[in-house]
Amino acid sequence: MIELKKLPMNLQFFADPNPDPEDPKEDEPVTLTQKELQSKLDSEADKRAAKAVETAKAKWEADKKQALEDAKNEGAKLAKMSAAEKADAEMQARVEEIEKREAALKQSELKAATKSLLQDNGLPADMSDTLIGLGDAEAIKNAVRALKGSLDTQVNEKVEKLATGTKPSNSSSNLSSSNDAFDAVMAKYQKPQQ
Repeated sequence: MIELKKLPMNLQFFADPNPDPEDPKEDEPVTLTQKELQSKLDSEADKRAAKAVETAKAKWEADKKQALEDAKNEGAKLAKMSAAEKADAEMQARVEEIEKREAALKQSELKAATKSLLQDNGLPADMSDTLIGLGDAEAIKNAVRALKGSLDTQVNEKVEKLATGTKPSNSSSNLSSSNDAFDAVMAKYQKPQQ
């Protein structure tokens, strides 16, 4: 059998990494005065605000750089084009801009018409944004009609349900003159006849 030589081991190596009892431990609560707390909170808020500003600034600079690159590329394209090609490109750009404006105008007109239609039918006008998603004026009218019909039907059913109740009986009061409360009160105040 072979004997193994044992090596000395420093068990303190595996002990607490913070052997100094004067150093605060992580688990112990730290008490701060109001001023110290406010100072730490202000410092943290300043750090976060600075980080947000830096992020926004970086984004703005990236957007600005991209717009500049796009403008340079467009300028390079125009420089390579002949006069006729430049005129065609400018005309195409104008047509695209006009189409965008027309689409925005149609969208705003459709929104106004939808709001008016909803108000005329007694429905909430804030539903117009949802209905505009249908895109077609005729589809919107059909949807409003269907919605109005459905709501009217539900309202009528609720009203009929609430209006129906027990029918009043045609029989007279079941109080006899001996246990009638009104007669008892009247008898108290009548003068006895002598």
